[in-house]
Amino acid sequence: NFEDIKRTNETNFGLGCNFKLSERFYFSPSVYFLSGRKFNFSSYSLNTGEENLDSEYMNTSGNASMNYIDLPALLWFQVNKIRFGAGPQVSFLTQSELSFNGSEGEFIQDIKTNTNNIDYGLMGAISYELGKARKGKGIFIQARYYHGFADIYSDDIALKNNQLNYFSIHLSLPFITDELAKKNLELK
Repeated sequence: NFEDIKRTNETNFGLGCNFKLSERFYFSPSVYFLSGRKFNFSSYSLNTGEENLDSEYMNTSGNASMNYIDLPALLWFQVNKIRFGAGPQVSFLTQSELSFNGSEGEFIQDIKTNTNNIDYGLMGAISYELGKARKGKGIFIQARYYHGFADIYSDDIALKNNQLNYFSIHLSLPFITDELAKKNLELK
């Protein structure tokens, strides 16, 4: 029901870990505590049930924003410094709102009750290790694509299929070296 959707950029933050399963396979569960999704729309109408307020924000522009806690779990296959990953992701909604631009100013409507609390889907990724910078701890740059399977909004907001999908660039800064991990295992 949104017209002329334009995606926007958001910054996400989280923690993850890598479990080495073999020389080429890794398992990486992660949690992203701050994971936002946002898009701008050119025409949508406020629907609060209050006629005077709704008439001020008819067919107006604005944006929709949602915040999640994301839990991706990727299985990686490594060839030299390149890793290919795939796996499921489950996301838990923490905030959802619409912001309308009108002649009287901006109006923000909380629509968490019209947004499904859980999103789930599949993620594919490719990662490249940028040398052994940072005293051997390395830096990884990743490109990820997520495709959701669950509708995000209820029929009150969007009647059509409205699954989330997004492309993201990740910068990973490991803080435990292979040598430190090996040393800790030897102490046990």
